[in-house]
Amino acid sequence: MTRDSRTRTGKKSRKRSPSLIPVEQVSPAVLTASRDVAFTLQQLSIELDGEEVLKAVLDRAAHLEEQASGITLIEE
Repeated sequence: MTRDSRTRTGKKSRKRSPSLIPVEQVSPAVLTASRDVAFTLQQLSIELDGEEVLKAVLDRAAHLEEQASGITLIEE
């Protein structure tokens, strides 16, 4: 008799492997926001859980994109 590798709830347990997204496909606002949030947390010695950090990054990215939408580029 083989042992069932499923958990008690009947769902298979899977380990999630982090999906790699090429840097070229990441919004510049998200990259900048990630850097800003990481720097601020380090400077203030604040430790947050992943969900709070993600929310902070997305809020900062939205703010940066809003600021950038008002910038007019002049091409020569």
